[in-house]
Amino acid sequence: MAASSHRIMLGPLVAAIDQGTSSTRFLVFNSKTAELLSHHQVEIKQSFPKEGWVEEDPKEILQSVYECMERTCEKLMQLNIDISNIKGMCLFV
Repeated sequence: MAASSHRIMLGPLVAAIDQGTSSTRFLVFNSKTAELLSHHQVEIKQSFPKEGWVEEDPKEILQSVYECMERTCEKLMQLNIDISNIKGMCLFV
């Protein structure tokens, strides 16, 4: 078996979705060391229909979460980190 096919077992890993006002981020940490292993961020479009109002498309927000999760997991796999070891997730808004 090739060395590149071996996955590194860190963990357990913990993931976080950080949903901010203007972007979504997905981050994965080593739960034992709190080391940030990978992350991805996507900007979200905003509209300002009235003074003091901000509107965002909920479908775009959800899609940005999926994209961030996908890209972060791709980055982890490129580092040969086993994504099946993500054991917990939290959401920050």
